[in-house]
Amino acid sequence: MTAMSTVKAGPSHKHTLSRSEKIAIPIIIIIAIWVVYSLSQPTTIPNTPTTMTQVSGHPAAPDFSLSVVSGGGLTGQTVTLSSFRGKVVLLEFMEPWCPHCQKMAPVLENLYNQYGKGNVVFLTVAGPWQGATADDTARFIKDYGSTWSYVYDSSGSALSVYGVNATPTFIIIGRDGSIVARYEGEQSYDTLAAGLTAAS
Repeated sequence: MTAMSTVKAGPSHKHTLSRSEKIAIPIIIIIAIWVVYSLSQPTTIPNTPTTMTQVSGHPAAPDFSLSVVSGGGLTGQTVTLSSFRGKVVLLEFMEPWCPHCQKMAPVLENLYNQYGKGNVVFLTVAGPWQGATADDTARFIKDYGSTWSYVYDSSGSALSVYGVNATPTFIIIGRDGSIVARYEGEQSYDTLAAGLTAAS
């Protein structure tokens, strides 16, 4: 009689996720979603600060007429840039959602208190990128207590003609209507003050 040997199968091993894997997978998914979302956003107006560039040749500042925005919204009035000929103009291009523009608001308020009472005009042009509206600009004015003039560029035409591809962008226009300096990104009070003093 032959003894039969019985072979027992070992226990089946099912792979279970470790605690670190359970944490890592959702993080990877979130990062992937963020990358896809970031790539889908318009890159026309990146809100990363860059360095100042001096404009050579002093080209004439392109003219525009845009709707005035106050803390209460559109006022029904328009402002034409060329109406300020004979004065120095600090022209800011911004977007209400731009964190660098938000950081610059108190700096500009201080500059306005120093230079805005004389022959320097402060004019902010708010653009429509990423769905920004005149109401968003009005909210920005109220939130930051801005006291100088804002206009809303609903079509983005002024930003385009000035070649604005980053916010904030600051342009100093001389008394003769020529562009004398251009700055992109966050700037210090002293940098902008020096530019205004040189143009005055």
